[in-house]
Amino acid sequence: MKMTTILSAAAAAIVLTSGAAMAHPGKGHGGPGYKSGYSQQQIKHHRGAGPAQRAAIARSAANLAALKRRAWRDGRLSMIEKAQIRNAERRHAALVQRVHRFR
Repeated sequence: MKMTTILSAAAAAIVLTSGAAMAHPGKGHGGPGYKSGYSQQQIKHHRGAGPAQRAAIARSAANLAALKRRAWRDGRLSMIEKAQIRNAERRHAALVQRVHRFR
């Protein structure tokens, strides 16, 4: 009797947590039409940054967009591709923050 209670409680906990995980997948779970974070119009708004810094931001955004295009080419994201995209997004955001910190 006690063993069935423990097993049913464990099964209920697993069911509840898996449902919560599926309810909101979070950022990075776009689809084949996933858009990159920055457009050319947004890059032009980095006023106060020098031309070299704007070029670095543009290069970083282009590299990020190219990485996302390559990753989504087959229509699926592997765990490695997800990690690469997260790292590239983090590097790009850090670059933008560094540029804007010293304006």
